[in-house]
Amino acid sequence: MKKTNIFTKTVAVIATAIMTISGNAISTNAADETSGYTAKTERLVTLVNEARTEAGLEPIYAVPYLNELAEDRAEECVTAYGHARIGGNSFITIVDYEIAPWSTAAEIIASGTETPEETFAQWKNSPSQWATIMNPEFTHMGVGVTFDSESPNGWYWEQLFISVDVFERPDGEIEGQYLPVECHMETAEQVTGDINNDGIVDAFDYILICRYINNQITLDAQQIECADVLRDGNIDYSDATVLRKYILGEVESVPVKL
Repeated sequence: MKKTNIFTKTVAVIATAIMTISGNAISTNAADETSGYTAKTERLVTLVNEARTEAGLEPIYAVPYLNELAEDRAEECVTAYGHARIGGNSFITIVDYEIAPWSTAAEIIASGTETPEETFAQWKNSPSQWATIMNPEFTHMGVGVTFDSESPNGWYWEQLFISVDVFERPDGEIEGQYLPVECHMETAEQVTGDINNDGIVDAFDYILICRYINNQITLDAQQIECADVLRDGNIDYSDATVLRKYILGEVESVPVKL
């Protein structure tokens, strides 16, 4: 198991996490609450990775930075629907290479569909878009959606795919990469605290446990076992607090039995 040990980085991630814990109350990050799109985009990432898994392909990591760009592109598509940005530049110009160095890139777009399932079905029925989803080279993606009440199509979706430039990032990673809770990878070992089963106990696991406690997501049996850091058969604020302390180095190991 790998545990994050960069104190300042972890604190920063927790400080800006979607969920924050204070005493016995959990508050929702204002940006996530006002957008209302997170559940839709996370579900779409899950559908993509489920399809890739069935095809024997590796899942693709989602990245918060790429999600933000994908949402920007979805908003641009309201005005200029296509793969060229407003002004005529290629879609890929929206990506800062220093943040997300890429060797290959693609995007797929859709409009008029409200749900992730409808959008995914639209892409699945398009040979070119389906080929993009099934491209084994892609390693990271971002998903964005927006709604414009003045547009006849209403909903606009964008999915941005890239392959990391391994010459720039030999480890093949982008900061913040994650796999949504529904498409965690199975491993032989269940590690307490590693709720998304990515081999690292970090702030993203803390976010998931907070969302679960706040009834925003469901967890499967394996994830529930990993989230029960106190091994008392319950998952509540105490588990979230201990997990936070573990990530910050205030607790040496988990599970902790009281």
